[in-house]
Amino acid sequence: MAIPHKCPLCKASSHYQNVETTHVYGSSIDVSRAFFHCQYCDVRYQYPRLTKIEEKKFYKAEFENFMSSRSGSSGGWQKAEDHIYANKSTVTRRLKYLKEYIKKPSSILEIGCSSGFMLYPFIKKNYSCEGVEPSGIFSNYVKSKGINIYSSVSDLRNKNPNKKYDFIFHFFVLEHISNPYEFLSDQITLLKKGGKIIFEIPNVADPLYSLYKISAFEKFYWSIAHPWYFSEKSLSFFLDQVGLKYKIIRDQRYDFSNHMIWARDGKPGGTGYFSNKISKSFEKYYKKMLISSGRCDTLIGIISK
Repeated sequence: MAIPHKCPLCKASSHYQNVETTHVYGSSIDVSRAFFHCQYCDVRYQYPRLTKIEEKKFYKAEFENFMSSRSGSSGGWQKAEDHIYANKSTVTRRLKYLKEYIKKPSSILEIGCSSGFMLYPFIKKNYSCEGVEPSGIFSNYVKSKGINIYSSVSDLRNKNPNKKYDFIFHFFVLEHISNPYEFLSDQITLLKKGGKIIFEIPNVADPLYSLYKISAFEKFYWSIAHPWYFSEKSLSFFLDQVGLKYKIIRDQRYDFSNHMIWARDGKPGGTGYFSNKISKSFEKYYKKMLISSGRCDTLIGIISK
């Protein structure tokens, strides 16, 4: 196994680097990869990671098939209309906190907009919305809806060098990015003064891993698609280096049913399975307790310019 000489995020020496897991979902057996834990900044990272050529090929041609294999047909990764339907509850969850920050029609850019499901509610309310999406399957669909879509931030800049936005969103994208500092720095230059970047990432303290310690979940969770897994501590370290005001919010996406199916069957897809047997108040309390303990599955970052 290759051992990193330093943390790619904080540059701490090899003395601080420990193996977190050797399970890397989707990795070729020809390459020995692992996820390491930096004891200094608390980030987890994949080493060695995909090369730039492998990464470009993966997101251009293979990503939807990869995600479909992980989530099954319920994820809707093979067809845009199915993807929109599969994410109806996600839209509802996100709008609950987004409405606090987005008070009036503004300009929005979503990076990694996939099928565009997060943009459509804002378009209906007369927000000016555009997206960045490298996937041909999804970008062609969103373009057919009359929305400007760019293949990359560089593509956006080349076509609209002076364009600025009030809000920039990305949901479960940052953990896929090789250079997160460069990624956010690029966005800051696209942000109007007083604007915000709002994003979601997986929380490495996911209860299925940190609390219940389900071995099948560990083999599933650590993905070849993710160079990074952040905790609250490592996300704070990272955002401190960005140099703007920020806020981190905890959230819980998956429900009690999902966790019980993981415990019973060792596989995803159990969301809502026991909904007719447990009360909504219990479900609400369960998520609330996970959030308050910090052992929740999602972190939300809000950066203000």
